[in-house]
Amino acid sequence: MPGLADRCMLCRREFPFSLPRCNMCRKAVCSSCNFRIGGSLFCSKECGHAFFYGGQEDVEDGRGDPDADE
Repeated sequence: MPGLADRCMLCRREFPFSLPRCNMCRKAVCSSCNFRIGGSLFCSKECGHAFFYGGQEDVEDGRGDPDADE
């Protein structure tokens, strides 16, 4: 039965213990590759910003569809 070993999904090094996971995409990431923002651990700056600030969402500005019939 294999032990608790894990591989960093960024640098691909193998560790003899379980690594923490990115809070956004759940990739295993080692301490030398991780990115911290707001006290949380992420695999990249992009995952951290998407977690806290959201992704590219459409913003409704109240003008409606310009191609729609009036």
